[in-house]
Amino acid sequence: MEYRYIPYIKHSIKLAIPIVVAQAGTQLASVADSIMVGRVGSIYIAAASMASSFYLIPLLFGMGSTIAITPLTGNANGRNDLSECKVLFSNAFFLQLANAVILTLLILAFGNIIPLLDPDTEKTALAHSFFNYLAISTFPLILFFVFRAYFDGFGFTAWGMVSVLGGNIVNIFLNWVFIYGNLGSPAMALDGAGLATLIARIFTFLLIVTLAFFVPKLRLLVEIPKWHKVQKQKILSFFKVGMHIGLQSSLEIASFSLIVLFCGWLGTASAAAYQITLNISGLCYLSTMGLSSAGTVIISNYYGAGDIKSLKDAAKSVLMLAFAFTFFCSVIIIVFQSSIAPLFINDLEVVTIATTLILMMGLFQIPDGLNVTMAGILRGVLDTKMPMVINSLAFWVVMIPLAYILGFIFDFRVYGVMFGVCIGIVICAIAIFFRFRWAMKRLKAK
Repeated sequence: MEYRYIPYIKHSIKLAIPIVVAQAGTQLASVADSIMVGRVGSIYIAAASMASSFYLIPLLFGMGSTIAITPLTGNANGRNDLSECKVLFSNAFFLQLANAVILTLLILAFGNIIPLLDPDTEKTALAHSFFNYLAISTFPLILFFVFRAYFDGFGFTAWGMVSVLGGNIVNIFLNWVFIYGNLGSPAMALDGAGLATLIARIFTFLLIVTLAFFVPKLRLLVEIPKWHKVQKQKILSFFKVGMHIGLQSSLEIASFSLIVLFCGWLGTASAAAYQITLNISGLCYLSTMGLSSAGTVIISNYYGAGDIKSLKDAAKSVLMLAFAFTFFCSVIIIVFQSSIAPLFINDLEVVTIATTLILMMGLFQIPDGLNVTMAGILRGVLDTKMPMVINSLAFWVVMIPLAYILGFIFDFRVYGVMFGVCIGIVICAIAIFFRFRWAMKRLKAK
């Protein structure tokens, strides 16, 4: 490794660690949900998996314009234009306030599809009830992301981490209270996890607002949102960048939600085993998303400043970190594969299936991590349309048909479904790599 990359690696690590901790903390809260609900019964894990997967489809599409706040703020910050950043914040706040109301109502309506997705009426009833709690929690979640994404654009990633971890602590504690019926609460099982999530998300939003106006260096960056600063062009810029990001994210999650549905058709044990695998994979994936987000921040700053040489060196540095991290995750998962599933559930059938799925997932961590990291770097240069097309084709044209063919037609069942997922991830990573190379060469030519 050349010495010129070391400063970029250090800067990337400094930005990424808070994001990685926050992302991993979020996933750990989800893992805690599964472990705590799993003690009640495997059907509750399967129901939580169904509800969570379908909740993410409309959520991530609606959050696209929120995700766009970071690269747009980063570009303005790269030009040292604080007044422009504050204008972006006012526009982002009012846009997302409306978005939060509309999206919450749409997600509540979207939940009515759940009873039609599976013949197991007990599972769908549990999933639908849990889904409604998640839907209502969308409102504070969207507003929290306005502040977090804005501060990330300046490289102040630690405050989002503090807020998320605070919310996670509240979430896990309230899980213990509501799921099992402690401290005088009735035992609510899966509904208890939903209520805990709702309260925790409200707390997380209130915490980051408090930090924004009472931490001196953050207070310099924000102001009370002002309606007169709302500009049509700024709103359109959020949609232009965010629509592709949101569509990519929602189509990707929709494809994986269909995989969850496939596993549900194969029985409760397969659905529960796949959910356990997703929880472990999510720890690695969301942590890599932290590196991807750090890459977006760094690259957007250099892109805004017009420093193409530093931009390219930083991009390579972030990819080196992503490779090292995903390699480490892969090794850990493979070595401890047989010890993971029993942490979630005592059902021998579920544990046996999940152990094999976890091994398969561990073997494909590196292409999955590099894929999301390169996509984050491309967002930093506002290249969002082609990554959306690549992801959509890889997951819907390759992964979904292959998973169905292997799982049902060739009767490899859940193992065939999982192998189809792995192949789709590899195809996507290869295609994104070629787009990444093209984007870097174009910037060099510029």
